Amino acid sequence: MRNIDRETIINRFSLYLCPILLGASVCYSTFYSLYQPSAIKYTIMFLVGEILLYIVFDKLKTKKVLCPLIYTGMLFISWIAVYWLVSTGTRLNRDWMAPMLWFFGSGKIDENQPLFLNAVFIGGGFFLTSILYYFTQIRYRAPGIMLSILFPFVIYARRHEAMPELMITIIVSLYLAVIVHNRISDPSKPDNKKINFKLDRAYIISIALFVSFTGMITMMIERPTYISVLERNLNNFGNIGNTEVGVGQSMLDGYSDTSTPRYGSKDYTGDPLFYLETDGTEKVYYLRKQTFFSFNGDVWTMDGYSDSIDDRYLIENDNVTTMQYFKQLERKADSDDTPRRAELNNVKTAKVFSDTFSPIYLPAAYGAVPNLGSVKGVDYQILEDATIFRYVLAADTTKPLNDSFNFTPQSKAVYNFALSVGYTSEEYINFLSQFQDSEAQLLLNDYNIALAKYTSTQHISEKVSQLAKKVTEDCYSDMEKAVVLSNYFKENDYVYDEEYEPDDQSIDYFIFEGKTGVCTSYATAMTLMARSVGLPARYVEGFSCFENDGEQRFVIRDKHAHAFVEVYIPGTGWLTFDPTVSAYMQLPEKSGFSDILPELLKILSRFAVIIAVIVMIFLFKLKDGIIEFVFRFTQIFRDPEQKTLKLYANLIRVVGCSTNSDYRSYTVGNMHSYLLENRGASPEQLLQLFEKTAFGGYSPTEQEYKNAYGEYKKCYKLMKKAEKKRKNTK
Repeated sequence: MRNIDRETIINRFSLYLCPILLGASVCYSTFYSLYQPSAIKYTIMFLVGEILLYIVFDKLKTKKVLCPLIYTGMLFISWIAVYWLVSTGTRLNRDWMAPMLWFFGSGKIDENQPLFLNAVFIGGGFFLTSILYYFTQIRYRAPGIMLSILFPFVIYARRHEAMPELMITIIVSLYLAVIVHNRISDPSKPDNKKINFKLDRAYIISIALFVSFTGMITMMIERPTYISVLERNLNNFGNIGNTEVGVGQSMLDGYSDTSTPRYGSKDYTGDPLFYLETDGTEKVYYLRKQTFFSFNGDVWTMDGYSDSIDDRYLIENDNVTTMQYFKQLERKADSDDTPRRAELNNVKTAKVFSDTFSPIYLPAAYGAVPNLGSVKGVDYQILEDATIFRYVLAADTTKPLNDSFNFTPQSKAVYNFALSVGYTSEEYINFLSQFQDSEAQLLLNDYNIALAKYTSTQHISEKVSQLAKKVTEDCYSDMEKAVVLSNYFKENDYVYDEEYEPDDQSIDYFIFEGKTGVCTSYATAMTLMARSVGLPARYVEGFSCFENDGEQRFVIRDKHAHAFVEVYIPGTGWLTFDPTVSAYMQLPEKSGFSDILPELLKILSRFAVIIAVIVMIFLFKLKDGIIEFVFRFTQIFRDPEQKTLKLYANLIRVVGCSTNSDYRSYTVGNMHSYLLENRGASPEQLLQLFEKTAFGGYSPTEQEYKNAYGEYKKCYKLMKKAEKKRKNTK
């Protein structure tokens, strides 16, 4: 009876194991996406609940009448619980769309929603367990099992998230394990059509190797990339509303109504996006994408934008003209204290190019003038915010970057010129107002436009305003204030961290509490602080070019997308300031190994399952040896009598392992005969010593045990082998 019970338990366990593990992997991957910190907790609870439900379902399936009634009752109770949890969570969030916004990861609802998580656990867990049990224990159906593994894939797809490759490998491998193993024992087949199998070591090893190798090969096949017509023609659209970085390249090649979110992973690959060649000598260049006008307390928007440009608005994109006009007016004033300023008309050429990147704008330095005709079929228009649009004349074609432009670098000499002017806003206006010349009127008009458009203090807290005034209290000119504000973050222990996501995402929290973030937060903070002290300042997004590949060109990767600040300085015009701490300018390691390390880790992750399986098989093969080693080691600490009794008990275990049988009921004589007949060797000294010790009250000596133990070791390999009938030669 004991053997039957043991065999039944083993068979039932073998039928449960693969579906239960598959369900647990689906549960973990689902909660890993919904709320990663709780994934392990919910998976453990799911495992326990899944096992209990399997036991309950096993009891119910024999009751033809009660089974559907009880199951319907359980289903009804679970969905009542789900309804209560979801409705309560909706009321607490005060938004009837809260469950959907949370489930699809919109970012508007906090991820940590215990009520919604519990609803998914109860409703989804009961449904998933029911599917797996029915299609593996009642009626084997591979498509039904497939339904269960689709849940996490659908969730990741709807959330625009990349499912970890190791997770995919585990789910696919376990699915294949269920397909192979549970098909053999399909309970719906008649007994005469069932395949007999023996759950032994060879079967376990073969199925483990098969499913793991198959899963590994499946993960090694790269998913083909299909580009839709809309994506191919993305450059033909003037306004891309999608602001989620990582969805295509909308934030890199499009034009958006709102700025990039200040927190959250941007899913950059680090691959080269395009290249910059220039005859300039600066170590860093800032290429503009677009300027945003208004801050709404969270992100920057295009409110107030107009693409109309007054004919007199000539100086908006030209520092050189501004500085030249200013110097002419100073010479005309001809006062004794008028300084002599150097000429700064140092025009350079540049080229941006790529085989694939085709943005609707020209990534160019401030003040750039595109070379018309540099790309056939492309025209350019400079807007009032200095954005340069690339218009593809053929509507059904894309034009990858291969564009040239002229520009005057904002060199150290330009910044020194701005410092030497040393005017405040009021002084600059008073200086220009004394002239009636067209140059003075152009400069004054240019500056007044900047003051009107870029000095709004809306959504700037009093606390931020007071800090800006305190930081600049010892400064006199506008240029001095801009320089001090730009350096403030670098001198006050601020940290650059792409993964940091604070509980409070307000700009005040970044400035005063968190002091950690990326370029979007730094540029936002400086722009607001500059405006609060009266400086015309604007928030700009584009690229930071600092990686020189040694071939006289800059490599611009997607992760080099950058936000910076432009401040209008009297007598100079718009100057670029980068308040972000320099930690973001991390160049790729030159070491060959470190270059291939990320790809190597990616490949190894695909082999993780097969490596784990091989290790487990190796340990499984050595299981008996490990147990035997531990036993022999523990014998050292026992006296001869205990050693003898334990050694005989271990002999019974060793013999029984090869046949999955229990020989404890055998007498010593029966065991001796059995070993000689079926294994070809019997440790007679041990059997005799055990019989005297166990039944005769004899106390063996250490030497007697050593002799018995030596004989046991000689017979060990034969005793652990499977039964092999031998002819009786006597």
